[in-house]
Amino acid sequence: AKKNKLDLHETGTVVIIQGPRFSTAAESLWFTRMGWHVVNMTEYPEIVLAREKEMCYTAIAVVTDFDCGLIAEGKVKPVSTKEIVESFKENINKVKNLMLAMIENWPEKRNCECGESLKHARF
Repeated sequence: AKKNKLDLHETGTVVIIQGPRFSTAAESLWFTRMGWHVVNMTEYPEIVLAREKEMCYTAIAVVTDFDCGLIAEGKVKPVSTKEIVESFKENINKVKNLMLAMIENWPEKRNCECGESLKHARF
């Protein structure tokens, strides 16, 4: 992402909700107060299944709008579905280029602990 000059957040916490839907203002305020940074509908169950298979996994999120919790606090204006779709369309080529760059630079041998993620699992 850095090589492609894309905005990147290397840390943060994602809260996953069932969708497709927008969170309510009450939910959003709670998410914010809990310290969660991104509200997402598409990382589960994939992330859990990848861990159970000891696969390397990363999430690429296209942030299309501010959460309504910020709107409820008066920090940003609400957006329409049309604006969200337009934002996604504007950024989809960035995602495609990022994925191609990741594939081109994929290491032949992994140097992470993903392949041993169940080694210390407790059931």
